[in-house]
This record gives sequence, C-alpha cells and structure tokens, in this order.
Amino acid sequence: MLVSTTEGKQFDTQGDQSILDAALKSDLVFEYSCKNGQCGVCKTTLLKGDIVELQAQLALTDQERNDSNILTCCCAAVTDIEINAVDLSALHGIEIKTLPARVSQITYLSENIVKVTLRLPPTAYFQFIEGQYLDVIWNAIRRSYSIASISSEKEITLLIKRFENGQMSDYWFNKIQANDLLRIEGPKGTFFLRDAEIPLIFLATGTGIAPIKSILYRLEHDPDYQQKHPIAVYWGNRYPAEFVWQADFHKLKVDFYHVLSKPETDWAGETGYVQDIALSKHSNLSEYAVYACGSNAMIQSAKQQFLTSGLPENKFYSDAFVQSF
Repeated sequence: MLVSTTEGKQFDTQGDQSILDAALKSDLVFEYSCKNGQCGVCKTTLLKGDIVELQAQLALTDQERNDSNILTCCCAAVTDIEINAVDLSALHGIEIKTLPARVSQITYLSENIVKVTLRLPPTAYFQFIEGQYLDVIWNAIRRSYSIASISSEKEITLLIKRFENGQMSDYWFNKIQANDLLRIEGPKGTFFLRDAEIPLIFLATGTGIAPIKSILYRLEHDPDYQQKHPIAVYWGNRYPAEFVWQADFHKLKVDFYHVLSKPETDWAGETGYVQDIALSKHSNLSEYAVYACGSNAMIQSAKQQFLTSGLPENKFYSDAFVQSF
C-alpha cells in the first residue's frame, strides 16, 4: 500500500506494519513517543483511504475519531491512503542503534530516584538530539528512559524513578553493580526543541525533568545561542526530596518553579499542578511554545488547558511516561 502525505512525501507499507513503522523504515520521521497508543503524540488525520487498527487507539476521544483522526503507531493501511503527518527533517540521519553499555556510575539521589551513568564502547557512535529517549534492555526486560545528558558528553545519564514491584526497578535499586553490561536501543522519540528563538514554557512531573534538563544544558553550552526571550520551567513532584536536580546556569536565565502536588509544612514553593501554576503566570500564550514531559495525566490536562487558553495547537510538544507492556 502507498501512503502519501500533504507535504508530498510517499512511502510503502505492507501487511500489518504500522504506518509509523513503515515511515521510520523509509527514513521519514513523524511525531511519536510511546508507540502503544496511550500518549496521542502520533495523532494525524486520515484524509483518504482505509486503515485497520493493530492495537487500541487509547488516546483518541470519540470526537477525534469522528473527525478522522488516527494514531499512526496503532494503524495499518488496507488501501492507499493520504494523511497530514509532517516529516521531521531535523531527525534525518539520527540512526536508531542497539549497542552494549556498561554501568559507569550509580548515584542514589533520593529513596526513589537513582542517577545512572552509562558508558559505550570507545568505537561506538551514538548520536541523539537533546530531548530524545532510549530503551534499556536487561535480562530480556525492556524499559524506556529519557536521556538527561547532552550529546557532546562521552557518557549517557539517566534519571530513574522506582516503581513498586517493577522488574527493572528491582534491578536499578537492589541488584545493579558498577560495570554491569546492558544493552541500549535508541535514540527514539520526537521530543526535542523545535525553535529556541521564541518564549518557552517547560512542564515536568517527576523524572520527566530529565529531557528538559538535557534541552536546557544544550542551550547553555551552545556558543551560538543568545537568549532573547523568557524561559520558564515548572517542575512538579509529590515530595520535596524528589527535586533532585538543582539547575546551575551561567548563561541562561530561567524562571524555575518547584511545585508540590500536595501542601507540606514549611514548603516555600508552589502547591498544586504544574499546568495550573504555569497558566496562572502566563496570560498571553500566542507567541509561546510549550514542552511537557512526565505523567500522561498531566500532559493530557495541560494540552487541553493550554490550547483553550490560546496556545496554538502546533506549539504544544510532549513526551508522556506511560505504562510499559
């Protein structure tokens, strides 16, 4: 089957291959994140032709379905089709690889958050754009983690949160040893900074701060970047001990807000939800771009609220941390 886009791009897809996988195989990169139908990042409009669902399109509302929206990670073409997905040229040449990686350093930042640094073989070439994620593979278990370091660094840093009864959490918090051999696959995802020359709002919950840290330090270390517009970061957690990163910028000027979802005695920061706090401090959103990373609940709520408040739909970018299957 032939898939065409409104940009004039075309590629072939076969059998039960998802539209997204067929595009990636053809060196086209559409918006995507979780690849299992939960986050909605890969949503596009089916303009012509017929598709079949390969897995449930959980992120779509009934209204979106009625409007011919589909998730490219969940659907396969059964006829020639046309969609309005946009090819992200910035990700061309970024090759997804599977590489061995050894645990270089383990730092427990709190009871439930660990920072893990991985080193690759000296001859390995791992190129990514700040904001992307990778999969870590251990004993046939695969989990996705955003990259917290920047591409110019020799080692890869991950911020990992403990999940109760999680198989990988058991490894990260109970079994990991320096020099352990793992495998990584990546980079993946389309969460990256599109335009640094406009006002920016970043929303994060939990370890969703990791790719935002990566993006901001990339700007901090870019000799050609001169900040002309405001940058604000709203980072939400349940407990004060989970604010494990202290931003240390010399060039960037960032308005940083720590937000607790529940009030605590002697807490001097904001209380509530990051999207609510951000909206209370920004009245005119027409010139902004918003980047949100963390819980799917936060992202879905934030997107609805920001768009209702005047943010252009094509200026909301997200990477949802969703359940692994």
